[in-house]
Amino acid sequence: MDKLKNLLLSLTLCCLAILAGKAQDRRDFGIQAGTTYYYGEFNEVMPLYSPSFAMGVIFRYNINHNYSIRASAIYANVSGSSSSANIIPDPNISFSKNIIGAEAMGEFNFYSINPTSARKANLSPYVNAGVGLAQMGTSLIFHIPFGVGLKFTPGQRHTFALEWRFHKTFTDKIDDYSSPDDGRKPFLHNNDWFSFIGLIYTYRIPNNSYICPAYR
Repeated sequence: MDKLKNLLLSLTLCCLAILAGKAQDRRDFGIQAGTTYYYGEFNEVMPLYSPSFAMGVIFRYNINHNYSIRASAIYANVSGSSSSANIIPDPNISFSKNIIGAEAMGEFNFYSINPTSARKANLSPYVNAGVGLAQMGTSLIFHIPFGVGLKFTPGQRHTFALEWRFHKTFTDKIDDYSSPDDGRKPFLHNNDWFSFIGLIYTYRIPNNSYICPAYR
């Protein structure tokens, strides 16, 4: 398990370092904090089911005011119990698993966002999608993260965002329970999911060279 943790952390740090090295005056660095929860046999549709605290870091490279790519790492937890699901024969099954995850995503702002501008504040909804890896318990799983959010910048290089992100996995073992094939189609088929809702704060890292304010 320790080897998997070290490998995942090393890959994340390498990805962040490569992006930071290539970036100039378009780099955002920040933190994310919120709650995670899971979808599966014990919870098919309820948002914020058995929520747990989550936190992480994020690096974003802005191609322009609308498009960007980002890398992030997160530490979180998901948990649940079969007592909340009427269809599970055994009501005494429960689980709790820590998540150490890393992901790379593309991001699109519907309106221009420029945190270096002092002329006016910017507000925009946005969407994102990408790929990720997560160590969950003793397993390393591949997942597809995608989400929606609302981004606000008051200028002075600060950006705040409220984001709701889903992570589609390709395993049915998050809750350590696999339902028998009874012809019943579960929510968005049989693999388990986890989700994140939270706040993201980033700061636009200044360029070392001077930029004329007219071009900011």
